[in-house]
Amino acid sequence: MKIFIMTDLEGASCVAGTWDDINPGGREHDRARRFLTGDVNAAIQGAFEANANEVVVLDGHGAAFSILPEELDSRALLIRGRRIFEMEGLDGSFDAVLAIGAHSMAGTPGAYLPHTLSPSILGIWLNGRLVGEIGLWAAIAGHYSVPLVFVSGDMAATREAKELLGNIEVVTVKEATSMFSVKCIHPSITHSMIRGGVRHALSDLSQFKPFELTPPIEIKVRYANPYIAKRIAARPGVRVVDALTVAYEGDNILEAMGIIL
Repeated sequence: MKIFIMTDLEGASCVAGTWDDINPGGREHDRARRFLTGDVNAAIQGAFEANANEVVVLDGHGAAFSILPEELDSRALLIRGRRIFEMEGLDGSFDAVLAIGAHSMAGTPGAYLPHTLSPSILGIWLNGRLVGEIGLWAAIAGHYSVPLVFVSGDMAATREAKELLGNIEVVTVKEATSMFSVKCIHPSITHSMIRGGVRHALSDLSQFKPFELTPPIEIKVRYANPYIAKRIAARPGVRVVDALTVAYEGDNILEAMGIIL
């Protein structure tokens, strides 16, 4: 069994504060990296306990230097450094995708640092359905007929995952009390929850279905800045919806994302 782990920083256990706090140079950056690496290690352990024979981890936050390689479980392979594609390294050879450290989409109330890819994006729609990064990850995995089976993150993120994907294993590691603060569960407890949740999810993959979109695939993006929308609209095949919103229709999600994002 071959497992792909997609990661982000905002939804990791105990990570809190503004982006200035948790990103490079911030007062919580080093601690946030340790929190994320701990969550990922718990997922790796759960995967191997479920008889995985290969685990690949993608460092998926920002410039992709958030995971501490020297502290990562040595059984896993790590992809790090700025990537070309959103889920660099994923292909049809994998049996399942896990998402660790997920956050909710832009505009979500009661969420910690909700956004979709960038603060410059107000919303993304796939074939008419509003999605966040969890939805994009599920759809990219679905392109390869691989199911997204597990998500850990803040309460808003895990709720979003369940609403979109239904029968999916989730672990809520914290709950937002404001956009920048969270009520945390101790990492020793969340790690046990993640480990057990991953193990349970991978024990029977037949219960999960890939999130496969019916082509053609339309991606509609609403930007916060009309100048960004205007620049994107100049690309071949992009349709203007309004001053802030553009759309593109492609044969698959990889093509569409490559053009419009």
